[in-house]
Amino acid sequence: MTKALPGKKGWWDNTKDWLKSTFMPRKYLQDRQAETATSVATINSQAAIENANKQRELQEKITIVQNLQHQASLEVTREQGDLNRGLQKYLGELNIAFQANEGKLNRELQDKLAQLNREFQANEGKLNREHSAQLEVFRQEFQTWCIAEQRQLQLELKQLDALLAREIALANRQTAIAALVKQKDLENSPILVTAENIIANIHPDDTPVLRVILAPPVLTRDPAQSSLNFPVSEEYLSNYLRNFIDKYIATDRPVQFLGGSWRSNLFREEAAAENLFAGLRVIPTLILDSSATPDNFYLRFGFWHINFKKYRYKTPINELPWVEVLYDFAKQRARNWQDKRQAYIDAGKPVADFDMRYGEETVKRYQQNLRIAEIERIALEEGEDLSEIHRPYNLHKNDYSDLAEYIGICHAVIAGLIFDEYCLIFLPPAQRQTPLLPQLLPDMLAKLPAGEQEAVAEIAVSYYQAIYEYLAGEESALIPDLRLDLAESLLCLPDKQWAAGQVSLSVTDWLKLRGLPIPESNQLLNALSAAVTVGDLPYITKLNQCLQRLGASRQINLVECCWQRGLQREKNGEYSAAISDFTQVLQLDGSRWDANFQRGLAYYQICEYRGAIADFDQVLRLNPNEATVCHHRGLVYQKLGELERAIEDFNRALQIDPNLPGVLHIRDVALGILEEKKREAEAKRQRQAAKERERQRQQAEAERLRREEEASKGKAFTFEIVTVDKYGKQTSKQSGKGYQKEEDLGNGVKLEMVYVPAGSFIMGAPSGEESNSYERPQHPVTFAEPFYLGKYPITQEQWQAVMGNNPSSFKGAKRPVEQVTWNDAVSFCQKLSEKTGKNYRLPSEAEWEYACRAGTTTAFHFGETITPDLVNYDGNNPYGAAPKGLYRQETTPVGSFPPNAFGLYDMHGNVWEWCQDCWHSNYNGAPSDGSAWETSGSDNRVLRGGSWNNNAVNLPCCRPQPRLCGQLVLALGFSRCCRAAASCFPRLPCEDSSLLFSPLALCIFSSFSLARSAKNFFSGIGHSGKKPGFYSNIWRRRTDFVKNLVS
Repeated sequence: MTKALPGKKGWWDNTKDWLKSTFMPRKYLQDRQAETATSVATINSQAAIENANKQRELQEKITIVQNLQHQASLEVTREQGDLNRGLQKYLGELNIAFQANEGKLNRELQDKLAQLNREFQANEGKLNREHSAQLEVFRQEFQTWCIAEQRQLQLELKQLDALLAREIALANRQTAIAALVKQKDLENSPILVTAENIIANIHPDDTPVLRVILAPPVLTRDPAQSSLNFPVSEEYLSNYLRNFIDKYIATDRPVQFLGGSWRSNLFREEAAAENLFAGLRVIPTLILDSSATPDNFYLRFGFWHINFKKYRYKTPINELPWVEVLYDFAKQRARNWQDKRQAYIDAGKPVADFDMRYGEETVKRYQQNLRIAEIERIALEEGEDLSEIHRPYNLHKNDYSDLAEYIGICHAVIAGLIFDEYCLIFLPPAQRQTPLLPQLLPDMLAKLPAGEQEAVAEIAVSYYQAIYEYLAGEESALIPDLRLDLAESLLCLPDKQWAAGQVSLSVTDWLKLRGLPIPESNQLLNALSAAVTVGDLPYITKLNQCLQRLGASRQINLVECCWQRGLQREKNGEYSAAISDFTQVLQLDGSRWDANFQRGLAYYQICEYRGAIADFDQVLRLNPNEATVCHHRGLVYQKLGELERAIEDFNRALQIDPNLPGVLHIRDVALGILEEKKREAEAKRQRQAAKERERQRQQAEAERLRREEEASKGKAFTFEIVTVDKYGKQTSKQSGKGYQKEEDLGNGVKLEMVYVPAGSFIMGAPSGEESNSYERPQHPVTFAEPFYLGKYPITQEQWQAVMGNNPSSFKGAKRPVEQVTWNDAVSFCQKLSEKTGKNYRLPSEAEWEYACRAGTTTAFHFGETITPDLVNYDGNNPYGAAPKGLYRQETTPVGSFPPNAFGLYDMHGNVWEWCQDCWHSNYNGAPSDGSAWETSGSDNRVLRGGSWNNNAVNLPCCRPQPRLCGQLVLALGFSRCCRAAASCFPRLPCEDSSLLFSPLALCIFSSFSLARSAKNFFSGIGHSGKKPGFYSNIWRRRTDFVKNLVS
């Protein structure tokens, strides 16, 4: 082909051609066409001959290769047969050995299973008993906890009820005041006290006080005198009640007596209660409403609390024949006088002297009363109606005083019962108080006949019984203690049976509360003794006080109850429950060393050896000479394997009691075991020492290998890793560490290769990321071995050092080289490999993306977007929500921007980078091991990373571009070199612009005759990079130049 080129003719032939072209252009053109045709024919003929020779040589080589393949196939078949026969023989031997071992292992397994089954059956009964005992302990503890929680909950509910009632009262204050004002205007209130002042002065935090209003039978200043003949005055009843209520006030019970407040008997009974309830419903109130007729006395009461919807109105004393009561006092006084007179006579004293002491009138009065009483008795025996009999009793002023006191007692008893009910039920739990009336009754009833005392006491006890039955339903967890409180109060009464009855009911309620069966009354204390625990100490203490005051022959000894129960449970094998009982004994009496001993024995039975030792230690502190305890502690130490301490305890036991049975034999056995263990311990120590030496050797070897591995990675270097959000704002900056190796390219030029660890990643664009079809589908890629990749794109000084030239437009030693085809990049790797003796090549597309991502999954290794502060690209066209930024319009020195987590710089932007792979339209069938995908019908190769003049959308980790192997771009770049394991992969950039040459232009550029024009053209591009009309000038020059070439 060189013969057809200009310059191969002599100077004379060239002169003739010039003359022809000047004077005979047509002839010149014909001659030239003929010469060209002849030359083409000659060249084609030579090319055909050369092609035929090459095909013949190729066919001969193919034949040789086929023969070699056939021979190799025969050898492989022969070797495969030998291997198969050897494998079958080996598998047969292994099968025989396996069957033999399998039979042996099965027999050993069956023996082991049988042994385990025997051990399980032996322990099953013990475990079942122990678990049952533990469950029983748990049940008891849980029951105690439930009762305590129930008590607390009921108290809290009671407190809430009191607070709610107070809030309701405060809310109803205005309504009550309005009702009182209306009553005042109508003058129909039965009381004189200013009720609105009482309501207005209520303080929210004060305890509600029970106000007592007395409506007596006779008012001192009442216009309606319906009971003028009743001998008990208002003043007497008020004073009596006041003195009685003062005793309640003195014991901090919230009661107040409003004496003299009733103004008229025109308002009585329910009508008066209804009227007062309308105005005073927000104030706890008790109305004692009594009235009298000439024959009978009536005592009623009205009561309400602040949360009552309706007042309570009852008539406890109805139609009391007060005249008969007055007569009874007169008759009793006469009989007392008669008894004294008879005693005087029986003493031999003159009766005249006794009669003179009283006076003639008094003696006649007593004698007359006695005669009338006798007539009355006879009439009653005969069935007469006393109201029809004339009974002119002579009444003394003391008889009227006794009647007045009796009426006062009736008022006080009713008031006391209401007071006790109020303090027990309606006050908050913290202010609750036990009944006071039973303590006051004995003095109040002393002057009454015995029959009357019993009747009044029975009424009071029945009333309390009803109250406590109500509390049993509302506060079941508290009722046993409340009944004991009542019993303590009733102990003040002469008849102790009332208190004894409450004690019996208290114990019954205690058993019911715990779900225990209720025995006969004479067995209640036995049932209680079997169930009490240390948590019941307050109840038992109060119960014993009541039993003592009742004169009972038996009381509950809580320590003894827990002790006996623990012994019985230990005897029954319930060791956990027994431990709980002995623990309670020690809580009540810490000096009971026998409880420590028994608890230690129980601990030993359930293998709680440390607990047993602690108890035995305590026993020996209190009683150092207990040989049995030393013996048992030695047994525990023997179980723990502490044979030396066990032998010491056995020796101590023998010193205290040489005749202690079995100890000598146990000690000798322990001595033998100790010697054997010492020998085993020494052997074990030697084995462990050898193992430790081996471990240290392995550790040292591992450390040596680690250091060698670290050294093989290269020299460590540090850097900062930057992460941004979707708006391009920095969210974090952290330190990174990498390893690198350097190649000396001469003249101080270094090539830095960064260590990329083995690993896996998902290659391609995810579904939510803006992408093209050739970036999908995503697929996993795994790198079994690490590799090295260039720290930066290949710089111009590195290219110059290897290739001897610099094709770049943007000059700068540290700038990336550009204007490089894929073929140039491969040539660079070959020359670099020859220069260094290492295997350098272009990275595969998978290697490039894996290295670029550096463990991230976002579009960029910086995060969801990039900015011109991080990457060199056209900042006028950002990615996603990032803001616009600087467009530099040229390359920048490598390393000007932050690296990724592997320590690789400029993976996005600046220059496109060549990869080894052929171009594919998608990733279907792509290799999964990270190798280059070079099987394709396409002549294009893959570019990655984007360049300085690209929009941000072209720069993501997963974004490839196709280019022909020999295709040159306006500022074509190089990529990074790469080597797997011991081989390096340089990064070979290819700077892109959208101004690509056509294949025709590239072919013409390869012509030597047009080298100058091409040089001028590129020179124009290089100098116009920063002019405003850069692209228009390039396009114009490109168009004109191509036109010239075509023409």
